[in-house]
Amino acid sequence: MFKRVLIATAVSAMFAAPAFADVTISGSAEMDLMYKTNQSGTDGKGKVAEEIAVVINVDGTDKLDTGDTLKWRLAQKVATPSRYDSFGAREAWIGYETKFGEVRFGNQFSNQYLEMDGFANNGSGNLWADFGSQQVQYANGVSYFSPKFSGFSFAGQYDLGNGRNSARAMELTANYTGYGFNVAAGAAEAKNGKSASSDAGTFGSNGKGWGNSGDFLVGTNAENKLRTYNIDAKYKTGAFDLAAGYKRNEWNGTVNLAVAGQKTTVDQFLVAAGYTMGKNNFNLGYQRVQDSKTDGNKVDNGMNVINAQYNYTLSKNTVAFAQVRHHMLDTAGKASVMKADTQLDGFAIGSDKKNATRLMVGTWTAF
Repeated sequence: MFKRVLIATAVSAMFAAPAFADVTISGSAEMDLMYKTNQSGTDGKGKVAEEIAVVINVDGTDKLDTGDTLKWRLAQKVATPSRYDSFGAREAWIGYETKFGEVRFGNQFSNQYLEMDGFANNGSGNLWADFGSQQVQYANGVSYFSPKFSGFSFAGQYDLGNGRNSARAMELTANYTGYGFNVAAGAAEAKNGKSASSDAGTFGSNGKGWGNSGDFLVGTNAENKLRTYNIDAKYKTGAFDLAAGYKRNEWNGTVNLAVAGQKTTVDQFLVAAGYTMGKNNFNLGYQRVQDSKTDGNKVDNGMNVINAQYNYTLSKNTVAFAQVRHHMLDTAGKASVMKADTQLDGFAIGSDKKNATRLMVGTWTAF
């Protein structure tokens, strides 16, 4: 009798157990071994370096009784010095997906940044996505993603700041996919009275580092306002991929070497082509960073950049690659409105050198 009671209790508990939401783990692991010329801190000599980047994404979904879906993500990038060294600093958000679109709340990447970063692959992302007046993240963001309408979709993002004052960062992006084309465009604005930078990972973080978007408030100093506009287009036909993009950066206020109260602009152009043959993929790109203009006065600090990359598919999840990126400054030591040498792979900005080259080999694995 006692044994039958135990069995009945166990069966009852099994059927009464709560249903768990679906949780998945994904990410990537990248190994980069590189040689960089004209390095800062090494008397202008070359330097061998490596970077190991492991990204871990933990995603969850739960189907609601209404038919909608609750979604969430925690993400971390590990083994890369000074970036996202605490869990959730990369991404930590909760979203609700319905037939009318999806909303997300929490620490999120800028949609404009993600689009530009994906567009400028194979070696040109250091100036297309990581240099400029755009945001990288909205740590206190609210986002809306529309459903697709005949290949067209749009998204909007807004940062709530510290919750005590009005937010001053927002963006709108749009995308169209069809007939072999993928076209994306975006416009963003952010304000901050404390700091402004041409390093996309710096502005708004107020010195807190990656994973922080700051308060975006107007302080006691001259108001800094940043605006970014971009349009990128890709076209695929057979084994060929073609791409072209335009980006405009605007800083009103103190941006690195510019003067408070002045407006500084930098325009960028990028063209690229790729060819795939079996497991082999070849890519070539060219980018022009125009001379900066401060209140209409041009400074001779533009540059040309060429990049090439060969990819070989080792498996359905792993790719091996070899890449070369070469920067050619119009004037030695002057690199647009860049102040940090890290923006040009450690090139010693302010030196008497006009060129900098990075050679890199590595592997990238998805899981």
